[in-house]
Amino acid sequence: MTDTDGTDSAARSLLGAKWKPRILAALAQNGRLGFGDLQRELGGISNKVLSNDLEDLLEYDTVTRDVVQEQPVRVEYELTAAGSDLYDIVERMADWDAQYVTGAGRPTLLIAEDDVRQIELYSLWLSATYDVVTATDGREALDALDASIDAAVLDRKLPVLHGDEVADAVRGGGEYVPVALLSSEQVRPTDVSLSADLLLSKPIGRTMLENAVAELLRFESLSPAARDVRGRRHRLAFVRDQLGATVEETGPFADAAEELARIEAERSVALREREPWRRLVDESGDALTEDADAGG
Repeated sequence: MTDTDGTDSAARSLLGAKWKPRILAALAQNGRLGFGDLQRELGGISNKVLSNDLEDLLEYDTVTRDVVQEQPVRVEYELTAAGSDLYDIVERMADWDAQYVTGAGRPTLLIAEDDVRQIELYSLWLSATYDVVTATDGREALDALDASIDAAVLDRKLPVLHGDEVADAVRGGGEYVPVALLSSEQVRPTDVSLSADLLLSKPIGRTMLENAVAELLRFESLSPAARDVRGRRHRLAFVRDQLGATVEETGPFADAAEELARIEAERSVALREREPWRRLVDESGDALTEDADAGG
């Protein structure tokens, strides 16, 4: 038991600031970032505020600061174990908002399922936390998907328009809505290319559905590029888990894995071009490796 007053805790002080929770989120979602990377991820934060907030986070050992180049000085920041635990508190605060804050703070979820009994069950599970909108066919679901919807769970075998078609329309539209596709069908290698952020199998239990919706809502906080990469990773992992390692030898899976590797490589190159010192660090590391090999 501690004598510390929770209302006057260091964690409360850090999380009560405007930018510190966002710094923690940026590092949690992207890994190691330089000062300029953080500014771009956050947007709107001044050099002075970012510098001061990082110093505060360093003081409490929630981030580390590594000098990767001396002249000119270039540094990278990364979450410590304490920082990761503090970010978990940030996520739990968001979950609390979703569960208890009514009105604008309560996310709106679309559930599209042609089985009325399933809709009633899913709504019962989720309505305590979310405002639930329902649809029983694909056309109705597509009509409901406007700016008021924060996330959607679509059955793949909807009448009129299949869930896949609705997801394709959402992906091609101007307004991003994170989508999960729910299916009782046999998973196929081509499912890696579906227009969904998450793939789910029927039958689905309450905890799994609640976790999936929470994950969908986290997609909204990511950049478009990060959302795309995370969705691709999930689909590949889901199909591999369902069909086994041999699926990696199929054309659709291999093509999707190759495409993901290409996108991730391009993001890495773009990051090095934004911060040229990264290339120097990489080249220095390669040179050290070559020297070590030669010495061996």
